Amino acid sequence: MTRLGDYDYTFFDEYQAKVLSQRPAIEQLILLDDEVANKIVITRYEGPVDPVEWTSLEQYYSGLFADFITERIEGIIDPTPVEQNRERFHQFRKDIVELNQKLPAQRTARADVLSGPAETVLLKHVRERGFDPSALDITHIGRGSGLYLLELFVTAAQQEAYDDRSLLQPLLKEAAALGSLDQTAARERLRAPLLMVSLWGNQEDGLQQWQENDREGILEMATATGKTVAGIAAIADICGAFPGQSDTSEPDNARILVVAHSNAILKQWEREIQEKLGLPMPAHDPGDKATDVTFTNGRVEFQTAQSLLPRYDRDLADQYDLVIYDEVHHYANESGYGAAIDRPNYTAAIGLSATIGDDQSMKRRQLTELLGDVVYTYGVEQAQRDGIIPDFDWTVHPTPLDPYEQDEWDETTDRISRQFKRLKHADTTTNLLQDLPVPFVQFEDLGDFIRAHEAAGRTLSEDAIPDEWQNLATTIHSRSWIRHRSQPKIDDAVSLAEEYLADPDRPIKLVVFAMDIDTADEIADRLEDTAGDVYLAHSKLESSSRKTRQTVQRNIDAFSKCDNGVLISPKMLDEGIDVPDAEVGINVAGTKTKLQLVQRMGRVLRKHGEQRPHFHHFISMPDENYVPGLDSKEYVQELNWVRELGEMIGVQPIIDDAGVDTDLLERAEQRGHELWAQDLLEDLEIETVQGNVQLEELLNALTFEATTELLTTLDLSGDRVHKDNWQTVMRNLREAETLSIEGLQRVWWLFPLYRERPTELVELLEATRDALKPEENEDTSQRSDSGRNKQEHSNEFTTPNAADSDSTDYSVDHSPDPHPDEPAQAPETDPDDAAEPAEEDSSIVGRIRDSLFGG
Repeated sequence: MTRLGDYDYTFFDEYQAKVLSQRPAIEQLILLDDEVANKIVITRYEGPVDPVEWTSLEQYYSGLFADFITERIEGIIDPTPVEQNRERFHQFRKDIVELNQKLPAQRTARADVLSGPAETVLLKHVRERGFDPSALDITHIGRGSGLYLLELFVTAAQQEAYDDRSLLQPLLKEAAALGSLDQTAARERLRAPLLMVSLWGNQEDGLQQWQENDREGILEMATATGKTVAGIAAIADICGAFPGQSDTSEPDNARILVVAHSNAILKQWEREIQEKLGLPMPAHDPGDKATDVTFTNGRVEFQTAQSLLPRYDRDLADQYDLVIYDEVHHYANESGYGAAIDRPNYTAAIGLSATIGDDQSMKRRQLTELLGDVVYTYGVEQAQRDGIIPDFDWTVHPTPLDPYEQDEWDETTDRISRQFKRLKHADTTTNLLQDLPVPFVQFEDLGDFIRAHEAAGRTLSEDAIPDEWQNLATTIHSRSWIRHRSQPKIDDAVSLAEEYLADPDRPIKLVVFAMDIDTADEIADRLEDTAGDVYLAHSKLESSSRKTRQTVQRNIDAFSKCDNGVLISPKMLDEGIDVPDAEVGINVAGTKTKLQLVQRMGRVLRKHGEQRPHFHHFISMPDENYVPGLDSKEYVQELNWVRELGEMIGVQPIIDDAGVDTDLLERAEQRGHELWAQDLLEDLEIETVQGNVQLEELLNALTFEATTELLTTLDLSGDRVHKDNWQTVMRNLREAETLSIEGLQRVWWLFPLYRERPTELVELLEATRDALKPEENEDTSQRSDSGRNKQEHSNEFTTPNAADSDSTDYSVDHSPDPHPDEPAQAPETDPDDAAEPAEEDSSIVGRIRDSLFGG
């Protein structure tokens, strides 16, 4: 709570003894950083100690800050001017406060916490200077944490050393420049589009071919090779939104139309455009239909193909500067959905598809006549050669944590348990839970507390949240930070590398990705006796940057030429180093699995003789001092991300649980699934590989065929759904190509929802099957369009929370395709009539909530 004209301790020594000394160093830093920040931004703020003692508090904080900076950047950049770094950081904070005040408000606990809009504007300016903002990804630190700005500051310093390019100074400079803007100019910067991602080579090639064909034609790009980003790059091209683009010929008020075959797909396009063009994103968007995205020099509209058919006479612009047709293979027949291509008038058009048939297919000929030539083709084999789609085996190893400061981890865990025990049954907690929108009246574990604290932050003022809750949240933040700067134990990774390298009759090359320089050196030392050729690549190999670069390159060249050896580096994949081919990759560099990591691994790993490349990824799982409800949710998210990534790249990983307590993993997975299920059912979003989704979007992924397979194959007669049984069904769906890759990812999330509730799952699947069931007089013997095209039959459920100003659902017909080699015909019913769901179907999500939470 904010203090004005009040303090709790006369002397700083007393405050240190009674408050600070009870906390680990990182938590002390967070707590004092809050106090220093409040002193900066709040007039007459007096803090926890007598004002005459404030100097002592600041000096103690400076010491903690110096230790933090030194620990994080020692060996990367010179940490000696700690005072200079501290002053630069405080100025950075002041500039962020100024910028926050000029942009649309988002609830934060503190004025100096970097808001979403402020971060977007800041990173856009960094992007304009030629830097890729993905290097500053610190999503593992909650933005509401006081540590977020400090972590961003240090990460910029680290990346500056890795890339040998100035990044920290531009970040600080841009913050200062933006802080001095007036409100109108700051908001204008927020609304200006800018392509925030660097294009892959295939995306650049496809865009160039499209440009050279008068900005008209089709890009045929295999799944998971970046079709959507290529389409967004076309928007950037039309609107002059590439970094450094000086062409002033772009329209002042561009009109762009995105056409897809369902509202769910259009909703994904809306989010992707906002994110990839650096535009404001709403904090909470319950709508299930895409709304127009507007920016300084244009507007993007969204329409389903069905809504564009001539008889519906949609209100369209006289001329669009660009029309994007997603999954354009659906629109080949001129008498069917091909009419959707004829309706809009456009200056430029781009079609996107994973496959539209060979050169002689009728579909390809029709699309060429309707829209234009296939100007660029990028198939699976080429994508695998380029490493965009990796071709290797993949094993995930959950391992116990090995934090840098084990004592600090243990102490923080103990503090969390004590704090939670004190407030769990306190009267303040009982009273507060009655006023919060949460489905419980007492805490089961810390997972419930985190949900309640998030709800309090959304609905209450800061002063209304008890100090005990804020203190516990701070301790949880500090523990999370310890975990994310820690590494999995390297013993298993070293043993694995030794196994590969020990056979003299089987030469092999490994790349090991370590968390930091010290870990890389330790791994190298331990492998020296096993592998004759051990090479390091990091920034501390020599005394100067020039000598280091030369040594790193020599080591990489030597590794490239050897037959049996290992190359070890911290964060090599993020440094832009050109890594030679290897057969095995071992990653112990962090706890988050990103698609970019897996794709870059695909560029490193190559088949050697008869041996298939293998990627080993180690993820953290607390074994000792495991906290239910806190660690279980994060562990389950990591496993789910791994499975989603497996769907995207077509390589499902093997989960090797040999290194941890299997009973603990089972308990963690069960409780983690329960917590994620509660988030879904309370209209909260879950974080997936491709962005945040809500329950309605998961249900929309179901098709008649998928629902039938689930009901037929799953054993739902017991008291729980077994994981092995669920995985079998998902494998069947994958092999039958009944769902798109994204559909597979989303349907999988029904498992945590119904793991313990098979009876409710039967009810949902039967209701869904009935809603999607084709008419009895239709020929169901030819249901398949040979694969992923079936996703055009996905259902759009209407839920109690999905209403918007236009209640019409223009999703396509669910009837089977009587002509598998031709695109679906347009439906004969009016979309307003056809899309009106039955009463039973419209309350599916409400029935789920009632069944799980008793109404």
